[in-house]
Amino acid sequence: MSKSANVAVVGAGIVGICCAYFLKKSGLNVTLIDKNEPGSMTSYGHACTFADYASIPVNSSKLFYQIPSMLAKSDGPLSVDLFYVLKNLNWSFQFLKNCTPKQVNYISSSLGSILSHSTLAYDEIFKEVDVTEFIKKEECLYLYKTEQAFKNEIETTNLRIKNGVKLKELSRNEIKDLEPNLSEIYYNGHLFLGSRHTNNPQALSKKIFDAFVSNGGIFIQSNVSNLDHSQNNINLIINSNEKKFDKVVITSGAWSNIIANYIGDDFPLDTERGYHVLFENFNLIKRPIGWSESGFYLVQIDEGLRAAGTVEIAGLQKPLNKKRVQMIENQARKLLPKLGKVKKDWIGFRPTLPDSLPIIGPSQKNKNIFYAFGHQHIGWTLGAITGKIINSLCNNLKTNINIDPFRSNRFN
Repeated sequence: MSKSANVAVVGAGIVGICCAYFLKKSGLNVTLIDKNEPGSMTSYGHACTFADYASIPVNSSKLFYQIPSMLAKSDGPLSVDLFYVLKNLNWSFQFLKNCTPKQVNYISSSLGSILSHSTLAYDEIFKEVDVTEFIKKEECLYLYKTEQAFKNEIETTNLRIKNGVKLKELSRNEIKDLEPNLSEIYYNGHLFLGSRHTNNPQALSKKIFDAFVSNGGIFIQSNVSNLDHSQNNINLIINSNEKKFDKVVITSGAWSNIIANYIGDDFPLDTERGYHVLFENFNLIKRPIGWSESGFYLVQIDEGLRAAGTVEIAGLQKPLNKKRVQMIENQARKLLPKLGKVKKDWIGFRPTLPDSLPIIGPSQKNKNIFYAFGHQHIGWTLGAITGKIINSLCNNLKTNINIDPFRSNRFN
């Protein structure tokens, strides 16, 4: 591919920013396009962990027994809106097909493979972009409320270990020594060795974005309203103007299917609705703390103390669910009795496919159009390695990762 080739990246979350960064670094002419400020949407509001240990999919054989409670309770760690599911039965059936033990093992192995490259990919960026003030190396702690809860997770713990995750079991006393402000309502926990997090995801995203622009990258803050393509030319309609590109990368998160439909592709893309509650406190905890009982993390960031996570399947249109916000606040206060006032709450839309794997690779309709979306709740972790893969594909280079599990035609 000619070094003067023009590439558009549509979507400026962390995945799009990293794709643009690596593509520009390789010498291509790169335009990043988004109607919002870079890194200001879903890439802003998450649990802030570089979760290279997160190889366990939402899909699980245990879910078959949990469906009634998920439908009945809108404030659990994983909840499903019945009316939304009934309107989207195809996605639901595909999701359940991927909940067999065999499929869960395959998905976990595929996630583990790409996650194992995630830290080094970010380190490649961080050698050139100084983000020292935004990276914290206190390892992530995951707590279990009861002995039974701990035993229930033995299967997933073994899957993590099989995928190369290094962890250490901690007793209640060891946890108390690490985090003395926690209420002792936990049984034990795991420390994910070598894990790290950020105290300001939007500032970190902007640092990478600024490096992209300083290197000659272009940013257009606008919506893409259409896309017309042949094998030799791709035309994007931006601000009612037509712009031609040689290659296009779609990194539009939960909204990627809108662009894919212009191309002639259609994917079973939905969204994991994730929440956070921000408290005004500082210096209560030293590290991210996961609470298995409710499916969220506590993390200290520059804005305050954030309680973030959970999964809600209810689509893009339904308003913020106040019951889930209240559940997160209540559970956070049980863990940290010294929590003060709530500063704000937030909802974000994580792009998710029914097999919990992203789509990374070329469109079947046009070899010069590439997809990079569907990373569900680990888009932040996989941003850099996805950018490296897309850069290799756009430059007709081989990747050192098997990306067949992420191919775009696997739902055909």
